[in-house]
Amino acid sequence: MYIALLFTLLALGATLLLRGLSRGRRQIAVPGALLLAGTLAFYAFLSFWGELLWFEELGQARRFWVVLFAASGTAAAGAVAAGSVVWLVTRPLRRAAPRARRAGVAFAAALGLLWGGAAWDLALQWLYAVDAGVREPVFGLDAGFYLFSLPFYDALYGLALVSAAVALALASWVAFGNFSLVSRLRRSATLMAAGPRERADAPASAPRTARKTRALEAEAEGQRGLYAAAAAFALALCFGRVLSMYHLLYSSAGVVRGPGWTDAHVRLPANVVLAAALALAALALLVPGTRRALESRLGGPRRREAGASGGPGATSAIGALALGITALWALGLVALPALFQWLRVTPNELALERPYLEHSIAFTRRGFALDRVESRQFDPKGRVTEELVERSEHVLSEVRLWDPQALDQVLEQFQEIRLYYELTGVDIDRYQLGPNYRQVMIAPREMEPRNLPAESQTFVNRHFKYTHGYGVAMAPVSDFTPDGLPMLVVRDMPPVSEHPAVVMTRPEIYYGERADHYVVVNSRAAEFDYPSGAENVYARYAGAGGVELRGFFRKLVYGWKLGGTRLLFSDYPTDESRIMFRRNVRERVATLAPFLELDGDPYVVLVGGRLKWVIDAYTTSNYYPYSEPFFDREGVPSQSPEGAPGRPPGLAVPVRRPRLNYVRNAVKAVVDAYDGSAALYVYEPDDPIIRVWSRVFPELLRPKSEMPAELRAHVRYPEEMLHLQGLVYAKYHMTDPEVFYNQEDLWVRATEKHYGDVKPVAPYYVMWQPPGSGRAEFVTMQPYTPKNRQVLIGWLAGMCDPDNYGRLLAYRFPKDKWVLGPQQVDTKIDQDAELSGQLTLWNQLGKRVIRGNVLAIPIDETILYVEPIYLQAETAAYPELRMVVVMNGEAMSFAPSFRGALEGLLGPGERRPAGEGRAEGGAPRAEPGPQTFERAQRHFDAYVRLTGEGRFAEAAAELEGLGEVLAGRGREPRDLPNR
Repeated sequence: MYIALLFTLLALGATLLLRGLSRGRRQIAVPGALLLAGTLAFYAFLSFWGELLWFEELGQARRFWVVLFAASGTAAAGAVAAGSVVWLVTRPLRRAAPRARRAGVAFAAALGLLWGGAAWDLALQWLYAVDAGVREPVFGLDAGFYLFSLPFYDALYGLALVSAAVALALASWVAFGNFSLVSRLRRSATLMAAGPRERADAPASAPRTARKTRALEAEAEGQRGLYAAAAAFALALCFGRVLSMYHLLYSSAGVVRGPGWTDAHVRLPANVVLAAALALAALALLVPGTRRALESRLGGPRRREAGASGGPGATSAIGALALGITALWALGLVALPALFQWLRVTPNELALERPYLEHSIAFTRRGFALDRVESRQFDPKGRVTEELVERSEHVLSEVRLWDPQALDQVLEQFQEIRLYYELTGVDIDRYQLGPNYRQVMIAPREMEPRNLPAESQTFVNRHFKYTHGYGVAMAPVSDFTPDGLPMLVVRDMPPVSEHPAVVMTRPEIYYGERADHYVVVNSRAAEFDYPSGAENVYARYAGAGGVELRGFFRKLVYGWKLGGTRLLFSDYPTDESRIMFRRNVRERVATLAPFLELDGDPYVVLVGGRLKWVIDAYTTSNYYPYSEPFFDREGVPSQSPEGAPGRPPGLAVPVRRPRLNYVRNAVKAVVDAYDGSAALYVYEPDDPIIRVWSRVFPELLRPKSEMPAELRAHVRYPEEMLHLQGLVYAKYHMTDPEVFYNQEDLWVRATEKHYGDVKPVAPYYVMWQPPGSGRAEFVTMQPYTPKNRQVLIGWLAGMCDPDNYGRLLAYRFPKDKWVLGPQQVDTKIDQDAELSGQLTLWNQLGKRVIRGNVLAIPIDETILYVEPIYLQAETAAYPELRMVVVMNGEAMSFAPSFRGALEGLLGPGERRPAGEGRAEGGAPRAEPGPQTFERAQRHFDAYVRLTGEGRFAEAAAELEGLGEVLAGRGREPRDLPNR
């Protein structure tokens, strides 16, 4: 109805306006124009009012008005600026082509309006700019000039160039177009000067002398307009050349990122000369005396004799200047730099580029916050001992045995409960569960109405009844049941919690990652809460989330914005109803703070009985001076220092720009899952970009000290941030210019065999006790290997716990020592006859072997490698944890549990029989040994033989016996006669 009414009113208004104009009847045209304007204004007001109510609900009305005024102001300024440029430049055409001039001014103003509406953020950053506290070495300017002023000047340059181009196109059309007044007058004057036969078709009403005079005057106006437009275009290009001097700090022409020797000694002076030449050319086109001299010299003898300005002379003058500028451009910016690079720089590259390499290294490290990395040596000379195990009990008890992908499949089967629920991924966090600081995995249970049968996906069900998800599933990362399933500490509906610290009083999830449509709560429809056996439990919303729908006008507003005619005429909403929209937490924060880049993986936190979403937000720029840019395509890095395309699965790098050379994890955004309230906390107060936005929006961005302590305990150093920093650090850990120049110590991300594919190791969270620390801490870690080798060379870790949050630790291994890399651990598993035979046998029994992540965990002065192995039956949709492999140096052990595998490493050179793992309440499982493998093989051979003979009942018994052997019990297969 809204759309039909809109087009009907617009069509009626346009009809009245056109009819009134065509018939010259103002009494018809004016109402038509008013109807058009009123219709557009009314619908725009509906959208405006709906947005304002949403911001008021979040307590951010000031944020709404600031952006509205800023966008309106820059749009108006852009329109005035662009229109004024064209109006001033084409002033000589005011009599020759008045209509064309007005059209050109209007077109330029429209372009300026669009430009200004999109450039409000650049204008605000320029107005509220701050110093970054770092000066670049070429011009001595603070980095804040490049972060805040230069982007705005670049935008102004674009507007100036477009405006000048519009003016030049208009002047050229008037001077040389077939339909201009100049052309018509010129043609008339030519005919009058011709013979009688040629004058037969010429107008006879005007006197010859007057028409000739008008023709010459119009032609002169056209030429003056052409000169003025060409001069304006030259001045715009001059402005661009001035900016290009500063853009040399992003040069990629040499061996360094930023200006090298050739940029500083050749391109910079060439840009100065070219800018001066363009300014002089503009001056020459504007000064009449200089202009006449150019025309006289370039117009030929006949033009000199005529002594008048004309098209050929003007064209020749402008063309000559353009040709000269182009030649100077090619010489100064192409030929000379290439010649100097070839003859002067390349033969002495390292010596000449050394100071520029130092600048590039220093500023790139600052751009990605790598200057704060604490680099240390790590010499893994020890081995796992009983004393070390006792001393590192907390770290070892929290080794992650559950792979997020595997756990996600398990929870999907056992904790989604109903088809309309979906667990939104698995996040890793830590909680204080009683006396233990535990690493856990948590998955929120969100509502997905699209999973309902097609006939149940009604308007009422989607928007009034199935409004929210419910609760979470939580499991420690290292605990599993005797059946190889996770030990859940929070499960089921209504939620059952094993510890008081994770009890939920508000398990409802109205705002989440999957909430992509609006809902109305407190309506006349019964709102589904959660299933209870064969019955359903219904509830009424008790929070302050959403916009109140009181009154008909608000229903009208949100019918237009969201629900259409069905919402407007629905009887379900009442004056007490609240409409919730923008329920996707990333969209919600992005609307509040469009100047931030958001992490691709929000995670849910249970604090104070409520569920809250935490989203890492980043300030980014591609204008940090002298810093190497990293490229991305569709939010994924397509080029990295290691030369490897792509990213680890599951990571959505926050980059949205084509080039990125500065990033800070400046903000932690928190959204309440029940009422949608949002708070943005500044975690990088020294970041100049967030300082600017804090000045613009002081009520939106809060200091970190205002975040509740229980929420601060769950803040994580984001995987995406460490991933991006890790890509840069793989190259920029080399700080010596000569080593960097030769790329002799280039690192790459370690690789592993995960789910059957070899892929780079993604940053992962672990509990780790740093050397010298008295307690285990939650960190995110990225391991590295040298390029084209698989040995471990070092790792980068980001600290997560509140006391040390944000610290970056880099550990380097001795280059003369062989340290296993994750892929070599996989190779060792494949080469172990007993273990690989066991895995091969499992793969042949209607099961699929799944290899989890290889975790390299530093413990004291050694490294422990842990790889969980899961089994998934063909008839089951989820894997079970069946084996854990641990390695320390060359020693390897495996068992059904981590504890059992760890005990196998403690023997003096031989794998000892494994004990029982962390499974609570489970029977002990013997570690698979040679006898176990032989018995399993005999059962399998018997099964194959009996199946081939058609003795299926006996074959089934042997298959059952095989399963018992693999489970740690079992019987000997009976002897079979040879047939």
